[in-house]
Amino acid sequence: MGDKNKNNRILLAGGAVLVVIAYLVSNSYYQKIMKDAGVGEEPGKTRDYQFEMIVDSPNSAFWQAVYKSAQNTADNHNVLLELKGTNWDAEYDKIDFMNMSIAARVDGIILEYNGEAGLEEKINEAVANGIPVVTVMSDAPHSQRQSFVGVSDYQLGVGYGEQVANYMDEVGTKGNVLILMKRNLDDMNQSQIITQIRNTAMEKAEDPDQIEVNGQNLLSAGTFDSEEAIWDILQQGTIPDILVCMDAESTESARQAVIDYNLTDKVKIIGYYTSEKIMKGVLKGLIPVTCSIDTDQLGRYSVEALTEYLEEGRVNSYYTVDMEFVTTEAAEKMERSEESGEEDPIEEPVSGE
Repeated sequence: MGDKNKNNRILLAGGAVLVVIAYLVSNSYYQKIMKDAGVGEEPGKTRDYQFEMIVDSPNSAFWQAVYKSAQNTADNHNVLLELKGTNWDAEYDKIDFMNMSIAARVDGIILEYNGEAGLEEKINEAVANGIPVVTVMSDAPHSQRQSFVGVSDYQLGVGYGEQVANYMDEVGTKGNVLILMKRNLDDMNQSQIITQIRNTAMEKAEDPDQIEVNGQNLLSAGTFDSEEAIWDILQQGTIPDILVCMDAESTESARQAVIDYNLTDKVKIIGYYTSEKIMKGVLKGLIPVTCSIDTDQLGRYSVEALTEYLEEGRVNSYYTVDMEFVTTEAAEKMERSEESGEEDPIEEPVSGE
């Protein structure tokens, strides 16, 4: 009996330690956010709601831009918004962060869904506990999430497929197209994107028989893993004629890899986002075209979806954000316009619709 009571005390103590660790981790992220923003809560000031944004790469230019917009919108709605991500601490994944958010009983969660095992169940658990969830960039349509904010997979697939067709015509011979994504390949949404890219490319190309389209999963946290995976592809696998990157980190890694392996004349990169590094690659022709997602809309709509649900009890199921493809020519025009101080540098951007 004594040993049993001792074991129970150990288990209880262990559970208490885990709760304390979860609180400290959550609180440390909050302190980091406030420090990075250069602000602090006013003494005695309270917020109406607390939201948490959980993404893969919070330090990336893309998610920093999204968070900046979301933070501005949150301030306008008297909401405290915390940003959490897997590459801040490799010991924690999205399941861990969802557990922390549920345990903390936050008022809402903005989640970058990627098909990770168990993540859909955590969305349902959060909703069951009265915490609305908004998925961003990739949807979990079979979960109980309240809204999805991003670009539809159909629109994304058509847009990238058109770009593949354009550059496949330049390749001239039977070409190998490799699509890099950070979602499980058996995920229905990802399969739809790859299928749509393939179908659109074949429909638009002069010679559909010359196109071979394959997808590869880079489900990982952080730029280093993306770099390593892309290096392996270029060293050990069949070198693709067109490399389609579906996130900013993979685009930046691919840009560096083709330079390191002297493949700038062999591999055409169709990129994602418009970070400083990516735009330098576009201007130099290393990345002939890149997809630009409206990060301001993405951040703003995410916070508005949660506040609307909490205040009115209803919300739209889908919030579509704008996208366009920026070519080298368009980037050069943008640069000239910025230097001259003119507005509206791109008269006719390459549309993804």
